[in-house]
Amino acid sequence: MALAVLVSVILVPAGAEASAAPKGPPSPLTDPAAIQKLAADAYTWALAPEFVYRFLKYNALKTAPVNVLGGKGTSAAAWNNLATNAGDASVLYLNAMIDLSGRPVAGTPNGGTKEMVLTVPPSAKNYYVVNLLDNFINSTGSIGTRTTPSTRPTSYLIVGPTSQYAHLRVARIGGFTYRVLPTDTNYNWMLIRIRADSLVPSDNPASVASISASTLQKFAFNTLAQFQANGNKPIYPTTTSYPPSKAQLQRAQKWKNAPTQALAFFKQAGRSLALNPLPSRTTGLGNTPLAALPAWVVPQANARKLFQNPSFGQARALRLFRPLGLRAKGYLVPRNWGSAQLDALQAGYEDGQATVAAMQSALGASQATNYWSYLNNDIGTYPNNVVGYLYRATVVVAGGSANVPLDAVYAQANNLDGTSATQLTGDSTYKMTFTPPPATTTTLPLNGTFPPTVNNTSGDARGFWSIHVYQTDPSQSAAPFITQASAYNLAYSQANLEVTSVDAGSDTITVGMPTWGGAPEASEPVFFGTGAQSYGLLPNTTYFVASTPTVKGTGSNATYTFSVSRTWLQDVSPVVASGGGVPEQGPSGAPGTIADLTAGSGVLDWGPVQPVSQLGSQQITSGKLAMNADGSYTIWFGPTLPAGAPATNWIPTPSLASLQQIYGPNVQVTAPQIRPMLRIYYPTPGSNTAASILPPPNGSMGATWVVPQIQKVQ
Repeated sequence: MALAVLVSVILVPAGAEASAAPKGPPSPLTDPAAIQKLAADAYTWALAPEFVYRFLKYNALKTAPVNVLGGKGTSAAAWNNLATNAGDASVLYLNAMIDLSGRPVAGTPNGGTKEMVLTVPPSAKNYYVVNLLDNFINSTGSIGTRTTPSTRPTSYLIVGPTSQYAHLRVARIGGFTYRVLPTDTNYNWMLIRIRADSLVPSDNPASVASISASTLQKFAFNTLAQFQANGNKPIYPTTTSYPPSKAQLQRAQKWKNAPTQALAFFKQAGRSLALNPLPSRTTGLGNTPLAALPAWVVPQANARKLFQNPSFGQARALRLFRPLGLRAKGYLVPRNWGSAQLDALQAGYEDGQATVAAMQSALGASQATNYWSYLNNDIGTYPNNVVGYLYRATVVVAGGSANVPLDAVYAQANNLDGTSATQLTGDSTYKMTFTPPPATTTTLPLNGTFPPTVNNTSGDARGFWSIHVYQTDPSQSAAPFITQASAYNLAYSQANLEVTSVDAGSDTITVGMPTWGGAPEASEPVFFGTGAQSYGLLPNTTYFVASTPTVKGTGSNATYTFSVSRTWLQDVSPVVASGGGVPEQGPSGAPGTIADLTAGSGVLDWGPVQPVSQLGSQQITSGKLAMNADGSYTIWFGPTLPAGAPATNWIPTPSLASLQQIYGPNVQVTAPQIRPMLRIYYPTPGSNTAASILPPPNGSMGATWVVPQIQKVQ
C-alpha cells in the first residue's frame, strides 16, 4: 500500500474543545445512544476525506509543496525513509499532493491552476504505475506498464472537475495533443511507483542508481501554462527532494496523526468536504460508455455499462450525518447539544475506530487463505455503500491508499491462526516457502506456489512481487514502519569504496560520493571492511552516520566528513491505551555514543548498507535469493539469522531485547509486533483455469491462488 496518514494528537477534554467550536443549527437528534451509533458510521465514511485534507497539509510541509513532485525518489524506501508510510523498498517513489481548484495555493509555485501536465517516460520495459487518487482515496487514473505501455514519452493533462477540459478524453491545445485524465475532486494524491532493485550494485541496469537515471528522472509535472510557455515541452525537475526546515517540521507535527477528539476530526472532515464538493452524475466523463473509456481512466467500482466518477453517489450517505452537524459546507456543533451529546459523539468516534481496527486485523483472513488478509475486489475504487466505506476506511488505516487490484494486491498477516494468541512478534523466527507451480494445473486454487504474475518473454514478472516485514503501532497513523533491524543484514551490501581520510582527533572520517547513489546523510547506515580494525572500527558491522556531513567541493570532487555511531535512536511513540512504545520511522532522532577512532594506517574500505526490509521476485531475477534443492525459495524473518538459513534469504526483525539495548532502561519500548506484507504488482488477471490472487470470472471462489503459510520456527 501506499501508505501515509498524518494531525496532532490533541489531548483535551471533549467539552473544552466544544466550547471553542462554532455552533450550528439545532439537531433533531439528541438521544446519546443514537448519536453514538451514527457517529461510528460517520467516522467510517469521513475518514478518507479527512485523511486527504490532513495529508495534503502534512506533505506540503514535510515532502514537497502542493502540485510539485517530491518524495526523494532517488532513494529506495529504507528504515528511515519518508517516501510514504509502509514504504516499499522494491520501488522508487514519487508523489504529489494536488490542488486543481484554481484557488491560489500558498507556498507553491504551481498553485492557482485547474490543469497540470504530467509527462511520463516509456513504460514498455521499465515497470512503473502512476496512481491518481481523489479526495476519497478512490483511484481515478492508472498510467503505466499495464494500462499504457509505450516506447516514447507521453504527456497527460490532469484536470480538475471544473476545468474546461474535464469532459474531454483527448485535448488539442495550442497545437499540442494531450491525453486527458479528469479527476472528480479538487484535492488529489498522485503516487508513482517505479520498480528498482535496491539490493544489487549500482552498475546493474535494475539498480536504484540505474533506474533513477533511466526512468525516475524522466517524469515531469508542470502547470499547463508552464508547459506551453516552454514550447509545449516538459520542464524536468532539478530535484524531487525538499528537506524541511525545523520550522516546517514543527508545523507538520500538527498534521501528523489522526485526532483523538471527535470534534477535531469532524471539523477537519468538514473542511475537506467544503473544499471538495461531491461530484455530480455528469462531472468530467460521467455517463461515458465504458467501451469508450480511455485505458488510463479508472471506472467506478462495479460499473457495468456507463462510467461514473468513483466518488459520485455519496450524497445520500452525507445527508444521513446532518444530525451530527456534518454537511457539505463543513462541520458545526449543534447548538442544542450538551455534554451528554458530545460525550456520545466521542464514544461513537472511538467505536468507529475500533470497528475499522478490527476489520483491518481480520479482513478476509481464514484457514482457506492461510490466515493472510487482503482485498482483491472493491478496493482502489470503493462501492458507495456501507461495505465499501468500511473497506475504504480500513485501507486508510492500513496505509493510506491502494491501487486497483489489476495493478496490485496487498496481503498482510498479523498472526498464525486468526487469533491474537499467535500474534507475530519480532522476538520469534518464522519462515514461508514459495514452491514452483506444477507443469499442468488440474486443481485450483494453487497453494503456496510462486505468486502468479504477468510475465515477459524471459519468464520474469513484468511487475514484481515482494515480502516486507513491518513493525506495527496502532497508536500512530504513520505506522506500520520499516524497522531499523533491516540495516543489520549486510548480505546485499559491499564495502568496496575507499575512505579518503580518518581524523582520530575529531573522530571523523572523510569519503567521496558513493557510487551507490546519493550523498551520505545523518542516520544512514554504513559499514567498514578492509582496514577497519586498524582505525578502531569493527569490520562488517553496521554503523550510522552520526552527524550531518560537512561538504567540501562539488560534483564528483565533493567530499563528505562525518562521525559514526553503532546506534541511532529514533523518537519513540508515547505509550497509550491503544499501543505505542515503538521507534518511529523517519529522519528524526539522535546518534548513540560516537565511535572512538584511532590513528591507523593503510587502506580503509567502506560502503552504504542496503537494508534488507524486503525480498522477492527481483532477488530471484538477480540470482541473489538462494534456491532450495527442489526449486523452491524460503524467506525467513526473525531477530537473528536462523540456523541453516542463507543470509540472502533473511529479513531481520526487532526484538524487545535489541530495542532495550539501543534505547536503554529509561525509554518505554514495547514488545514489537510485526506484520509481513506481500505485494503483487501486475498480477495474473482472474481466471477460471489459471491460478491468480484475483477472483475468477465465474465467482466460484475468492481467488485461485493462496499465499504460502507462515510457519513459526522458534
